[in-house]
Amino acid sequence: MRHAFSAEVEQVVGSVVAARGFVLDETDDRPDTGGRERHVVYYRSADCKIQVYYSSREGETNVMIAPVDAPNSFGLNTTGWRYLGRFAERPSGSLHDIATMARREVESYADPLEWVRDRIVRFFDVAHAGILAMDNAGHLGGSGS
Repeated sequence: MRHAFSAEVEQVVGSVVAARGFVLDETDDRPDTGGRERHVVYYRSADCKIQVYYSSREGETNVMIAPVDAPNSFGLNTTGWRYLGRFAERPSGSLHDIATMARREVESYADPLEWVRDRIVRFFDVAHAGILAMDNAGHLGGSGS
């Protein structure tokens, strides 16, 4: 169990999100509907939110972005939440090659939260612009693709 997840997130990711105007909004350590381990840390800025999560069901630690009025709810199943990388230019190559490269990138980090931190640094600006444009256009229905 990762009882100290929110403290780990704050230690590894906190300064990166704070530099972008975010403050800690909420933490959620309740198990998912199947009783599996899940931890979510929500940050809020003036115009959007970020959630950093660990999910044993999905087997991952990751980060998502949403408009400021999105509910603090685990993003994979909640309207408005999107992965930061969704807004970046997609790499060329076959789906298999892209998946292999992504897996290698994640596995190159000893701590998955360091990977999350680097994704925020790498993708925040484009994701921030993208989530605001989607929100203004009213295109944020559905799940977090």
